[in-house]
Amino acid sequence: MTLTEVSYFSRKLAPFGILLFVVMLILFYSFKLIFLFGELNTPKISTLNPIFKELKPIEFVEASSSAGYNYVMDTVEGEPVTATDAAKVFLIPETKFRFGYKEKISLIAKNLGFEGASLEYVLSPKKTEGIFQDEKRKLQVDITNFNFKYEQDIVNSPELFETNGTPDKESAENKAIDFLKSFDRYPDDLAKGRMNVIFMQYDKESSKTAILEDNKGANMVEVDFYRADIDQYPIVSPKYYNSQNYVTMVQIGDQGYKVVGAQMHFFEKSEGQVGIYPIIDGKTAFDMLATGSGYIVSGKPTESQGQIAIKRMFMGYYDPDVYQQYLQPVYVFLGDNNFVAYVSAVTDEYLIAHSRLK
Repeated sequence: MTLTEVSYFSRKLAPFGILLFVVMLILFYSFKLIFLFGELNTPKISTLNPIFKELKPIEFVEASSSAGYNYVMDTVEGEPVTATDAAKVFLIPETKFRFGYKEKISLIAKNLGFEGASLEYVLSPKKTEGIFQDEKRKLQVDITNFNFKYEQDIVNSPELFETNGTPDKESAENKAIDFLKSFDRYPDDLAKGRMNVIFMQYDKESSKTAILEDNKGANMVEVDFYRADIDQYPIVSPKYYNSQNYVTMVQIGDQGYKVVGAQMHFFEKSEGQVGIYPIIDGKTAFDMLATGSGYIVSGKPTESQGQIAIKRMFMGYYDPDVYQQYLQPVYVFLGDNNFVAYVSAVTDEYLIAHSRLK
């Protein structure tokens, strides 16, 4: 090949060489950016700091064992995913008897319409709750932390459903927040978290309540409150699809919303007393689910169901509805028919064995 031919082919191939070089550069930096983005969005725990030493395991009070079923991974990844190698564990300080509780629990009762004789309360047998009650309503308030539960008998309150308006998301959220703020039970952790609005239709003839996809035909609405995410991991409740912190209301014509049910079972976590504990990997979590060490909290399968396909798996923080000493991470497994199961995420070496708790 002559110099002229070499020069000719070099000129012809030069644009392709430049294009190939540019493509290689783009691919190189694209992969680098993807890797960097993944690193930035994955919480990094540099060193372990198990300041509480052994932890009491999470109590999944109303859950059932995951034993007795066949589980398969049917996720996008096709296999169990590992969230991280370590995660924070928060102390939940236990509250004691509070002086001045009478004024506080009476304020809650007044905001719910209790008056006159119904403002008189009795203490529960364990002396931990003040109980207000009349013919159709009952309010229980914890005198140590002011958690409460309020219920109105809507079956025997047909007047609530004579002329109903249609609730909407924004006004329902605002009303629920105002209600909790009216007696100082809207903690910052809930204010920074998310809300979920559930529209319902109550039929006074059949006394049945149906959950709706939107507000069309709704005459009741529930606003659920969740804590703020922790290091990008979501908060999950004992029932998953509903929070233990909620306000239920009826829209009564032009009168606006009336609260017919509410609950606040919220336990403040310590921001200063935080440990860092090792976390089991995804495969171990799935194996624990399959061998019966998981807890089904929703959509419990029938005995005849052949297998349960897990559609999604991730890590979250379990927010208890009864007092527990620590706020701990869990692996969450979601499947068809509202199936939800939890597996404790802290490694066994840092959990007190159940046999030692008896």
